[in-house]
Amino acid sequence: MRPQVPFILVWAVVLVGMGLIATEYWRRGLTIVGAAAVLAGILRLVLPTRRAGWLVVRSRTVDVLCFEVLGVALAVTAIAVPAD
Repeated sequence: MRPQVPFILVWAVVLVGMGLIATEYWRRGLTIVGAAAVLAGILRLVLPTRRAGWLVVRSRTVDVLCFEVLGVALAVTAIAVPAD
């Protein structure tokens, strides 16, 4: 597997979420973007460093914590905002 594949997969999910946000489904889109960050954290956790490619920024622990906290925060924020 090429090292860029996990990164491209995460960005594909982000693009789907951004497309929903652009078409006024912002709550669903933001939740999907949060899920993409959680996916990035999971991939960083389970893949060896040489296979995680561009998902590697710092140590595995810091990367996973940052991705997971960001993803959960985005999803919770999208769900917690009251509907119109």
